[in-house]
Amino acid sequence: MKNANQTPDYEVMRLRSITDIMAAEALMESELYDHAIQQSHFALEKIMKSALLKAGTYPPLTHNLLRISNVRVGSRKILLKVIKSNPTMLLYWEKVHGRWSTDLRYGFLSLEPSDYDELFEAYRGLAGWIRVKLVES
Repeated sequence: MKNANQTPDYEVMRLRSITDIMAAEALMESELYDHAIQQSHFALEKIMKSALLKAGTYPPLTHNLLRISNVRVGSRKILLKVIKSNPTMLLYWEKVHGRWSTDLRYGFLSLEPSDYDELFEAYRGLAGWIRVKLVES
């Protein structure tokens, strides 16, 4: 068994991302919107880290999506490159990066329900697309 301080392999991060999205979906259905967005953020964070691990680079120990996306694999920022290659994913990225932070663990986003739906869809869409494009390919 791995030490809790060790970085998991990309497959563990992939599976955790999937279960985080499942939890977020259940939270959305229960109208626990802020919790759903937090879980969605963690799902996207984990799939991004999974992609970096699969590419052979250790991800930073942060919840900040922008910092994670700027990690270089060799000379390239593979996450930003792939996100920018798809107009829909770029729009999703613009909605989610910087939107949630660990400071919000103690507060609320205070959005309208339809805005939560839109933000959740952006997180879920981007996480799923990165999983297919970089982790499961």
